[in-house]
Amino acid sequence: MNAEIEELISEFGNPGDFTRIAPTPEKVAEIQTDLGVTLPKQFLDYLAEYSHGGICGVEILGIGLTGRAIFEEATIDYRKDGLPANYVVVENCDEWLYCIDCDTGEIVSWSMYDNDGSIPAYPDFDSFLLDSFKEAADNM
Repeated sequence: MNAEIEELISEFGNPGDFTRIAPTPEKVAEIQTDLGVTLPKQFLDYLAEYSHGGICGVEILGIGLTGRAIFEEATIDYRKDGLPANYVVVENCDEWLYCIDCDTGEIVSWSMYDNDGSIPAYPDFDSFLLDSFKEAADNM
């Protein structure tokens, strides 16, 4: 995990901001099979350490307190609305989603209301997470 991300979480996080329920290797394999993708290492590292939650109002989808794979459920739901099969939802911003393109590892912005498809947003999950947390902390 990126040291800057960990510093932001340490500085701005509160107890209970993250579920910290790491998925087992078997659960990860099941999710990847169900979704037909290979999750990037940076996202798997995040799931292992923090799982679901965020700081300063940012909520990254992961594993909920009951063990549900919230990001998997969101991905399956949005695939019904045209979400590409290689995308996995990591943040829901109402009118658009931030998704991992599991073919490239990039983070894209996708909206079912936008006929132009997805817009590349970040080169990888850590860049996305760092920028999201920094921006949210700056706006507090």
